[in-house]
Amino acid sequence: MSDKAHLRRQDFWTAIVLIAASILFLAKTAQIPFFKADAAGVEAGKWYNSAALVPYGIFVGILLLAIGLLVTAIRQGGLPQRELTGNVAAWATSMAGTRMMAAAAIMLAYIFALVPRVDFIIASALVICASIYGFHQRRGRATAIALACVLVPATYALVSNFPQSSWSVAHDDDWVTLISFFLLSIGMMFEVRSSQGRIDGYLKAAPIIAVFVPLLLVLAMAFGFRQNVPNRTGLIFKQIEYHYYVNVKPWLAGGGAK
Repeated sequence: MSDKAHLRRQDFWTAIVLIAASILFLAKTAQIPFFKADAAGVEAGKWYNSAALVPYGIFVGILLLAIGLLVTAIRQGGLPQRELTGNVAAWATSMAGTRMMAAAAIMLAYIFALVPRVDFIIASALVICASIYGFHQRRGRATAIALACVLVPATYALVSNFPQSSWSVAHDDDWVTLISFFLLSIGMMFEVRSSQGRIDGYLKAAPIIAVFVPLLLVLAMAFGFRQNVPNRTGLIFKQIEYHYYVNVKPWLAGGGAK
């Protein structure tokens, strides 16, 4: 099998996994009121205020991209020709398969363990940094380190604050996740330097990008589009919201900071 055919075969299975995952998350998103007023905590809410707007955009985009990848893979000879079981087993044990399963584990930990319980900015920064380091490097050790740095705080958050009544009470899982983010940010620099002798520019910028992307997103969601933000009592967002309503908003209104 040529290298191109091998890549198209991997693209085929990757597209199947992405299509299944996006359909699953779209089905869950459909449970969030979209056109209904007074929904998702927004008074007289319109469709553009719905908490489902951003998830719909993300997962519809992933679904369309995955369908495009699937069509491209089939057109270029990526359709499996041998028995299905053998192809699935070969893909699962390949580097591409293990990387895809690691990415799936990180996303599941992020969605079901971190987002409901941990400050959105901290949880997203950890996952973005882990994804840049663990999957752009294309090395098994980097992927394993990134996976561990996400699963440890996710497991802690899930075990220590499992019931929904505890999601906005303690900040212990916020601190564990924040520590994991700092350890990953520092540790990946040493690991890459010891493995490759130099640190690429994208990796140096990864922690900064990982913080500013969710920060800008949460500011736009909370104060621009008036969307609900996961875990408003999180370690960082709680302070942002407090200073916005106490200092920034009165200043913007012309009344000066209190």
